[in-house]
Amino acid sequence: MIFKLAWKNIWRNRRRTLITISAIGFAVMSAVMMRSVNQGMEEKMLASIVKNNMGYIQIHSQGFWDDQQLDNGFYTDKIDLEALSTINNVSKVDKKLEAGTLSSFGNYTRGTFIMSYDQTKEIPEKITNNITAGRFPDAGQSEILMGEELAEYLNLTIGDTVVFFGQGYQGSTAAGLYVLSGTIDMHMPELNRVIAYMRMEDLQYFLSAPELVTALVIDVDDPDDLDATVAAIQAEIGEGYEVMTWQEMNPELEQLMQTSESKGWIMNFILYMIITFVMFGTILMATQERKFELGVLLAIGMKKRKSMLMIIFENIIISIIGVIVGVVMASPIAYYFHFNPIQLQGEQAEMMEQMGFEAIIPFSVDPQIALNHASIVLIIALVLILYPIMVIRKLKPVEAMKL
Repeated sequence: MIFKLAWKNIWRNRRRTLITISAIGFAVMSAVMMRSVNQGMEEKMLASIVKNNMGYIQIHSQGFWDDQQLDNGFYTDKIDLEALSTINNVSKVDKKLEAGTLSSFGNYTRGTFIMSYDQTKEIPEKITNNITAGRFPDAGQSEILMGEELAEYLNLTIGDTVVFFGQGYQGSTAAGLYVLSGTIDMHMPELNRVIAYMRMEDLQYFLSAPELVTALVIDVDDPDDLDATVAAIQAEIGEGYEVMTWQEMNPELEQLMQTSESKGWIMNFILYMIITFVMFGTILMATQERKFELGVLLAIGMKKRKSMLMIIFENIIISIIGVIVGVVMASPIAYYFHFNPIQLQGEQAEMMEQMGFEAIIPFSVDPQIALNHASIVLIIALVLILYPIMVIRKLKPVEAMKL
């Protein structure tokens, strides 16, 4: 009976109910949207630098990271790659070889960072999905992919032959001619200016370093469980190698993400303070308007605990409806800007590109965002129920009906 009475009371004063639902809905939508932007930026950073470049975990020969020379590379014949792939949380193991060299075409020359890909395995989507012109290189044809901005600087068109010149393994001379088969956009302007991709066997031949690699790149299923994964990998491969997480390889990125997350939580805290006062204002207004009604109910014999229970049911129902409305309003906006990121312009765009990131603001569509912030707003709403409960507890029917 109390629940039915609460349901009828909600819709007896539609204006008051809609105001409260709107306040809660706006609160949830604002919180979800703000976190969606922050997490979208964090995910973009990770995708650009970690997932699409260095990987979550790398294996090197001992001391390589402090002295990143080709001569400090290693051979993988003593490592059981199949056993590595079966370690819990490891999703993929890729060989990596990279080297600095000069690329030249006509009168133009630029320092170039050549990275390898293993054509005997499935080509990473970070390469195939980002080709902007031309095609993927054919095996055995001495073809390469180049970053868009690097190809533009060298004044290259698809089919042109590029000269590479540098130092190979153990001081040997590295020189070769390679045909540009396509250009690639890695969504990192700084990387696009220097990057080139070459087949693993071609790069090893170019550097006079057959079978040599500079790292094994490990992708994982759960990025939050890296410590246990690193320990398992280290136990599998033994001594003589260093196993490093992306946080160890790029502490600046981790610090940047932590700063971004801290700013996000500070902004959310301020938003929640505003939300709390707005929601309290609506509950305060509703409680004051209903003092006469509550006084009448108490005067005709309803017990205070039943009145309190009725108010609790009313606020729970309204809060749940408001949370659902907020999530429903936020979801299509987040999905739209997830697939159509906001393009930054002017100084903001230049600042982002100087940091090595694409000048866009993508939104995250992680369902955990909506769940977390909807729960927080719902808890705030439930805590604020204490006010009308305290009012009912102190309410005297005669004084209430005089209002």
